[in-house]
Amino acid sequence: MRTAFLLTALLAIQATSAFAQQKPNALPACNGDVAIVRVSEIKPGGMKGFMDAVAAHKAWYRANGVTDNVIVASRVIVKDEATGAMKYSDTEVITYHIRPPASDRTPHRGDAAWNAYVKQYKDTSDIKNEYLTCLPKLTPLK
Repeated sequence: MRTAFLLTALLAIQATSAFAQQKPNALPACNGDVAIVRVSEIKPGGMKGFMDAVAAHKAWYRANGVTDNVIVASRVIVKDEATGAMKYSDTEVITYHIRPPASDRTPHRGDAAWNAYVKQYKDTSDIKNEYLTCLPKLTPLK
């Protein structure tokens, strides 16, 4: 599964650059912030539940001592074919998990709050695409 690869790749971030260069699955140098970017297809009527899942996702990390990552959801803007007006899509959202911690920093097996927000995502959306990226350094993110 792609998520398992992303978690493995994030562990490689923790390695020293000399060691990381020797590993075949090591990430290239990132002169910015590593981010997981997901394009999610929202199920009918699922937008509010999806946004609630994003909030619960952020809250889980804060409650578990992770304060240096950023999770944001960006609603896609589309053209209404009937009117020509620009509007927010009811079916597509892009999420960014910037500076995600390595999975060994955030144990979650059997954690009810973790399982609840993951279920909320699954009940309201399907991941269409998922990418591991290097974002350019921006002004400090909050």
